[in-house]
Amino acid sequence: MISISTLTPQTVSSVIFDEGPKSKLRELTARVSRTGTLDGECVITHSGVTDADRTLDIRAELTEDEAADLQEIHENNLFLMLSCKRGLFYGAIDTCNISNGDLRMKFLVQEKMSA
Repeated sequence: MISISTLTPQTVSSVIFDEGPKSKLRELTARVSRTGTLDGECVITHSGVTDADRTLDIRAELTEDEAADLQEIHENNLFLMLSCKRGLFYGAIDTCNISNGDLRMKFLVQEKMSA
């Protein structure tokens, strides 16, 4: 289950729906870079892992009301709260495509909120 909420009360302040099986909520990349050196080798720099690098790729089937509410939230808010089984996240919707109730959305995490 996923809940997307605005930071302030509004006419439409939240939408709740079940994520689809193709959603990717567990992916987390490390801050790693590789630079070639003049001797033909390379230097790898690993700066750790942070939730701020997480992109939540959400797929779901929405009702007409859920789709309308999500579209309104997306169009009228810069930053949002997203709650799912992986935690509570503060961030922004990058892409939100809804076609015939089929949702494809990417949520960029700025911060994972602590309990």
